[in-house]
Amino acid sequence: MTAVCTLQDVEKQYGGRTVLGPLNLTIEQGTVTGIRGINGAGKSTLLSIISGSSKPTKGKRILHDVKYIGYVPQDLSLYDSMTGMENLRFWGYASGLNKAACTARSKWLLRQMNLENKGDDPVSSYSGGMKRRLHLASALMITPEILLLDEPTVGADAASVDTILSMIVHFKNMGTAVIMISHQSDELERICDRMIVLKEGKLI
Repeated sequence: MTAVCTLQDVEKQYGGRTVLGPLNLTIEQGTVTGIRGINGAGKSTLLSIISGSSKPTKGKRILHDVKYIGYVPQDLSLYDSMTGMENLRFWGYASGLNKAACTARSKWLLRQMNLENKGDDPVSSYSGGMKRRLHLASALMITPEILLLDEPTVGADAASVDTILSMIVHFKNMGTAVIMISHQSDELERICDRMIVLKEGKLI
């Protein structure tokens, strides 16, 4: 398989304290990597380094032919006063899509997320599971080479969880490298090619 991201001897320090690493990790195309660990183990820090939003204190993050990284944080990045369609169009425009491509992609994602009949409704009227589905869709307006997911199903109902996991597998099969944090081991076991565990910033 082809590597899309390599971490070499990566460490992250805050205030002189090492919160992650040293860590070596290779992320490969078309795979789902699950990350487990208690709160404070360094999981979100690892995602932020892979995404490029945080630089390692030591070591290197190397991307291999990656143009787009999709990042779904645990906190919802949605505008409640806007409709589902408007939210997707907003993120599509932000990603550089033109109007026609943005509309077509938004409609497709709403269908895939079983939100086709809710696209013109304000997000404030959505259930928690619906918001989680739309939240994932917002990161998929462009097919990413790397998709980072921080607890993408938290608070979602069983049907929404099934939809989200199915969509993750769909993009994996298209070649996307998925890295997913979850405290739900059954979810990780359903879709992951491998799982890694962090403890006090160390890969165990």
